[in-house]
Amino acid sequence: MRRTPGPWIMLLFLAAAFGCLIADTTPAYAQVDTGSITGTVKDTSGAVINGARISLVNSDTGFTLTTTTGSDGTYTFSPVRIGNYKLDAEAQGFQKVTQTNAVVNLNANVRVDFTLKPGSTETTVEVTAAAPVLQTQDASVGQVVNQQNVNNLPLNGRNFTFLAQLAAGVNSPQADTRGNAASGAFAANGNRPAQNNYMLDGIDNNSDTVDFLNGTNYVVLPPVDAVQEFKVQTSDFSAEFGRSGAAVLNATIKSGTNNFRGDVWEFFRNDKLDARDFFERGQKGELRQNQYGFTIGGPMLIPHVFDGRNKIFFFGDYEGLKRRQGVPHQGAVPTLQERNSGFTNLQELITDQSGTEPDILCASAAPCNPDPKVAPHRTFPVGTVLDPRTTRAVTVGTIDPVTGLMPSANGFVRDPFMGPGSTCPVLGTAVYSLAACNLNILDPTRLDPKAISLLKLYPLPNAAGISSNFTSSPNLKEDRQSFDTRMDVNISQKDSVFFRFSLVDDPQLIPAIFGGIADGGGFQEGNQTALAQQGALVFTHTFSPSTVNVARAGLNYLHTTRVSPEANTLTDIPGQFGIIGIPQLKENGGLPAFGIQGLATLGSNAFLPSDEVSSTIQVTDDFTKIYGKHTFKMGFEAQHVKFSTLQPPWSRGQFNFDGVYTNVSGASDSTENTGIAQFLLTPMVAQPGVGTVDYLGGPGHENPGSNNSVFVSNISLTDNGKNYYGTYFQDDWKVSPKLTINLGLRWDFFGLVYEHHGHQANFVPSGPPTGAPMYLIQAGPDSSTSNLSPSFQSLLSTDGIALKIGNAYGKGLGNSQKTNFAPRFGFAYQVTDKLVARGGFGIFYNGFENRGFSPNLGENYPFQFNFQFAQPDDNHPLTYPNCTTPGPGGSANGNATLETGFACTPLNPTSPLFIASGLALRGIQFDYETPYSMSGNFTLQYQLTPTLSFQAGYVTSLGRHLEVFPGSNHVHQILPKDLPTGQSAKNFIPFPDFGQGNSYAITEGSSYYHGLQTKAEKHFGMGLNFLATYTWSKVKSDSFDLLNGFSAGGYRAPDVPGVGIRGEYGLANFDIRNVFHFSGGYELPFGKNKRFMGNAQGFANAVAGGWSLIWSTTLQGGQPIIIPCPNSVSTGTSCWAFVIPGQDPNTSIHIGSNGNPRMLNAAAFAQPCVIGSAGCNLSSPLAALGGLPSQVPGPGFRRLDFSLFKNFLLSERFRLELRSEFFNIFNHPNFNAPGFGGNGVVAISGSTNPTSTRFGEIGSTRDAPYDPRQIQFALKLYF
Repeated sequence: MRRTPGPWIMLLFLAAAFGCLIADTTPAYAQVDTGSITGTVKDTSGAVINGARISLVNSDTGFTLTTTTGSDGTYTFSPVRIGNYKLDAEAQGFQKVTQTNAVVNLNANVRVDFTLKPGSTETTVEVTAAAPVLQTQDASVGQVVNQQNVNNLPLNGRNFTFLAQLAAGVNSPQADTRGNAASGAFAANGNRPAQNNYMLDGIDNNSDTVDFLNGTNYVVLPPVDAVQEFKVQTSDFSAEFGRSGAAVLNATIKSGTNNFRGDVWEFFRNDKLDARDFFERGQKGELRQNQYGFTIGGPMLIPHVFDGRNKIFFFGDYEGLKRRQGVPHQGAVPTLQERNSGFTNLQELITDQSGTEPDILCASAAPCNPDPKVAPHRTFPVGTVLDPRTTRAVTVGTIDPVTGLMPSANGFVRDPFMGPGSTCPVLGTAVYSLAACNLNILDPTRLDPKAISLLKLYPLPNAAGISSNFTSSPNLKEDRQSFDTRMDVNISQKDSVFFRFSLVDDPQLIPAIFGGIADGGGFQEGNQTALAQQGALVFTHTFSPSTVNVARAGLNYLHTTRVSPEANTLTDIPGQFGIIGIPQLKENGGLPAFGIQGLATLGSNAFLPSDEVSSTIQVTDDFTKIYGKHTFKMGFEAQHVKFSTLQPPWSRGQFNFDGVYTNVSGASDSTENTGIAQFLLTPMVAQPGVGTVDYLGGPGHENPGSNNSVFVSNISLTDNGKNYYGTYFQDDWKVSPKLTINLGLRWDFFGLVYEHHGHQANFVPSGPPTGAPMYLIQAGPDSSTSNLSPSFQSLLSTDGIALKIGNAYGKGLGNSQKTNFAPRFGFAYQVTDKLVARGGFGIFYNGFENRGFSPNLGENYPFQFNFQFAQPDDNHPLTYPNCTTPGPGGSANGNATLETGFACTPLNPTSPLFIASGLALRGIQFDYETPYSMSGNFTLQYQLTPTLSFQAGYVTSLGRHLEVFPGSNHVHQILPKDLPTGQSAKNFIPFPDFGQGNSYAITEGSSYYHGLQTKAEKHFGMGLNFLATYTWSKVKSDSFDLLNGFSAGGYRAPDVPGVGIRGEYGLANFDIRNVFHFSGGYELPFGKNKRFMGNAQGFANAVAGGWSLIWSTTLQGGQPIIIPCPNSVSTGTSCWAFVIPGQDPNTSIHIGSNGNPRMLNAAAFAQPCVIGSAGCNLSSPLAALGGLPSQVPGPGFRRLDFSLFKNFLLSERFRLELRSEFFNIFNHPNFNAPGFGGNGVVAISGSTNPTSTRFGEIGSTRDAPYDPRQIQFALKLYF
C-alpha cells in the first residue's frame, strides 16, 4: 500500500499553492459556487433613479456589500455566495425600501427590483421577496435542488447526486461495468456519463482514476445534511465552466452562521422489513445497515474571550455507515448427474435443451443444398458432445469414408461420443438421438484429472437444469466513515477566505458468486479499499462594489485498491492443480480465470490486483468587473493530474474453453454449452483411421479471428500524468430590463497522458506523423534497443513497423489539439411579466474522459505487456510459438493445454527466449482531436401562479470527435466464413505477427441528440412543492462508452471500407425515448397553524400535526439491445442480426418455465447468408454483416420511492423528526436486458442468440441488491 497524504500535508500544500495564486495577478476561472443579484430602481412614475444606494446583507452571517445604481437605474452584485439576503434601497427624497428573503441559489442570477415612493428616508417600507419563479437572466438549461429537497427527498444510500436524475434531459443508465450506476451516474442530453463534470465548492471533484475503480464518478461525497444545495446544468452554460462536454453537477457544502445549527441522525434498515429480490430463490439475503452522523455549524465563539459573530464561522460533519447485505447472484455450475458420474455423463446438455444442429454431411443420396441448415443433412441434438479426435476434412464430390455420406460443402466434420448400448454406428447414421445412440457418455480415460479437480471447486447446484442452476446471496461488508470541516473568515469588508478539508474512508468486501478459490467474481468484486481526501482554499477580494477577484486552490487525492479473495494466499494454488508458471507475487494469488462456455467463470477475474492512486492539483482565479450594463468575467484555470495504476490485465492468465472443438464445426457455441467437455478432454493424437488433426483441444474460443483463447501478461506499474489549462471571457449584457444577452468564449487545452518515468510506447498503425506504421517508445533508461528482445525487433521489421525511440514526439508520444476555442451565446427575453423566452448555443470540450487501463500507453512492451493467443480456426489447436514445453499425454511441443499455464510465455522482456509473436500493441491516435459537443436550446417558460411555472424547450446536442475504441490490426475485407485449409484471419491482417484487435483509441465518433424537454415546478407554498419533468428524445451515435454501461459490444468490421465506425451509426444503445420524473413534498394540513385543527395544543397537536408526505418517482423506457448473429457468417468480423420486416420482436416481459423473466421473439430475427456459401451475393460489405445495432428496446424502469415524516417541536431550538422511507414501494422488479453481464452479474449463456432455447432470458435486476422494496426508519434531531 502506498502512503497517503494526511490533512496537514494537504493544508501545507494548499497554503503554498494559495500563496503562489494571490501573487499571480492573472485573472482566472469561474464563479462556480456563487450567484448574483441584479435589479432596477425606479420611482412610482416608472422613471429610473440614478445614484440610489443599495446595501446587501447576508441574513445568516451579517456580511455586507454596498453599491449604487447607474444612469439606467440598474445595479448588480456579483459574485454573491448562495444564501438568504436582505437588500436596502434608498435615495434622496424617497422612502427607504427593505427587501427580505432574497434567496440566491447556485449559479443563479436573481432579479430584485425596487420601486421607491417620494418621502423621507427615515421612513422604511419592508417587503418580503417571493422566490423568483422565472429564469430571466441567462439561457442555461438545468435544475437547482435546494437544501430542503436535498435533505428530504428519499435517497437509498443518502447519495445526493442521484437527485440530478430529476432534471429534464437526464436519464439513469442500466447497471454498468464499473458500478457507477449504483452511485448516481447519469447521462444528460445524449452524452456519455464520463463527459460530466463534478464540482464541490468550486473545486474539481472528478475521479481521475483510469476506470472509476472506486465505483463513483466523483472523489468525495458529503452527507446530504451537509449540502447547502446543488445544481445540474445540462446545456448552454456559461464560458466559466470547462472540462465538460455533457453536464456540470455543482454542489456546495454548508458554512457556519451567526447561530449554532446542526442535526444528529440515525438511519436503520433490516432485511426483515424488505421484500425478496426477484432472483433470490433460496433464503433471503441478510441486511443490517446503520447510517449515522451529525452536522454542526456556527460562529467561532469563546465566552468572555472571543466573539466571532459576523467574522469567523465553522462547519463540520461526520457520517458513518455499517452495512452487511446479501448480494444475489445467479450462475451455472456442473449438475449433480455430471459430478456423480465423474463427469463422464453429460447427457443433461441434451435433455435440458431442444432442437438439432446439422453438419455438412448429406443425409441422402441426392445432392444437398450447400447450406447445412437446409435438410437433409446429418443432425445431432443440440448439446451433443463431439469427439475432437475424430475431426477430419471432407471435400465435395468425395464420400466421407468414415460415415459413407457425401459432403455438401468443403469443411470439417467430427463424430459424437456414444456410450455402451448405442445402436448408432458412425457408418451410415445420419440422424442421431439421445435414446438410440446413448450420446454424451465420455471415455473416462480421456478426461484430464486436473480438470476434474478444478470442476469440483464449483459448489453443488441448488436448482434444476444446466443454466442458472445455482444462486447465492453472500454478504457485502462495508464500514464507511467520512467527515468534512470548513472554516469561513470575513477578514474585512473587502476580504474573505474559507478552507475546507474532506475525507472518505470506504473499505468493502464485495462478494463474488462462489468466493474462496473458486471465486467466480467480476472486476467489480473482491476486497476493496478506497481512501479519498480533498482540500479547498478560496480567497475573495473586493476592490470595489463593481470589481471582485476570487482565487482558489484545490487538491484531490484518491487511493483505491481491489484484490481477489485469495490474492495473498501465495502457496501456488495454480500449481496444486498442475498449472505451471503463474507468478506467486504479492496480491497475485489465486487461480487464473477459466471461461468455460455454459458455466460461470471459475477462478479470479482479469485486471486484479488493482491499485490506483490519483491526485489533482488545481489552481484557479476569476475576476469580475461590472461596467454599466455589462458584467464582465474572465478567468484562468490550471490542473495537474497524476494517476498511477497497477492493474495487470492477466497476471494469473485467462483461458477460454468455448466448445469450439466439441461442437459441430462452425456451429454457434452459445447454443451448445459443451465448453465443459472441451475443458475435460485431454488433447491427444487423432483417432487412427478417422481423425486427421492431432492434439485438437485445449483452450479455444468461438470466432477465433476476432476473439482470443489465452491471455497472459506481466505485472508493472504505470505512473501517469496529464495537464489541463483553460481560460475564458464572459459578458452578461443587460441590453434592456427585458433582454439579457450572454456572450462568452473559452479556450481549453488538454495535454496528452505521459508517464513520469518514460515507461510508455505508442503503436501508430497508420496516419501521422509519417503515414507509415510506427512503434514509438519514449526515451528513458529502460528504453534502449538492448532492453528489447531480438524477437520483438525482428517481428516489427518483418511486419513493416518502424521502431522509433526518443523524445521527438513529446512526452505524450503524439500531438494535442491547441485550437479548442469554444464560443457560447445565450439570450433571455422577458416577453411579458409571466412569459420568458430563452435560447442559446455553445461548444463544449472535454478531453479528460476516463477510458480504462487497456488503451493506456504504459500498457505496452517492454513495460506492461500482454499476449493474446487464438486458435487458427475451429479445427486446429492453439499452439504457442517456439515453445519447448510438451503438454500432458505426450502432446506436441507448444500445444496449449490447461496445464501449460505461463510455461510458454517468458515474462522477462529482455530474455532471448521472449517470443513476441501474438504480443498486443496498443495505441492512441497520434494527432489527438479533442472531443466536443455543440449544444443548443430554445425554451419558453410561463408563470402560472406566484409559485408555479411551466416550461417547454427543444434541446439538441451534436457530439464530434468522440473517443472510440475500434482496436487495430483487423481484417480489411469481408472474408468467407470457411477459408482454405491452412489459412486464417491472421493471413489477412496488416501485422500478422502481433495480436489482432489490439486496443486502439481514436477520436472519430459522433452522436446526435434532439429532445423535447418539459418541466412543471412548484416552489413551496400552501404546504406543497413539486417538480415534474418529461423528456422525449432520440439519440443516434456510433460511439460507445467503454465504462458506463453504454458499450454495445464493439465494432463489427472497423477497418473494412464501407463498414468501419460509421457502419455502426444508428440508435445509440443509451437512447431512452421517454423519461418522466415526479418528485415533491406535501405538509398535511392538520395541527397548529394549519387549515384543520389550527388551534390544536398539547397532545392533540402532537398527534395530528407535523405530518409530511415526500415522494420521488421515475418512469423511463428501455435502452436498446443489440442482437448478434446466431452464427458466424465471415472470418475476422462480427455480425448483428436484423429484424424481419412485419415480425414483432415481442419486447413484452413474461415469466418463463424456469421462473426467469423472458422477452423477445426469436422468429423476428435473422442473419445474412454465410459468406462464401453458394448463392450468397450481397449488395455491400455492410449488408453482409447484418442490420443496424441497437434495434430492440430492452426493459424499462419504473420506481416510486415514498417517505412519511413526523415532526415534533420540542422547543424553539430543538425539533425531532421521525422518518419512514419506502424505496420501490410497489416492489416492481426492474430487469437488466437479456445478455447483460458485468458488475458482478453473470450473463445467461445464449440469452441474445435467437437459435438458443435461452433466447431473451433475463438473469438479474438492474439495481441489485437495491431493487426490491426496502424500508428504512430514521430519527433526526435538529437544533
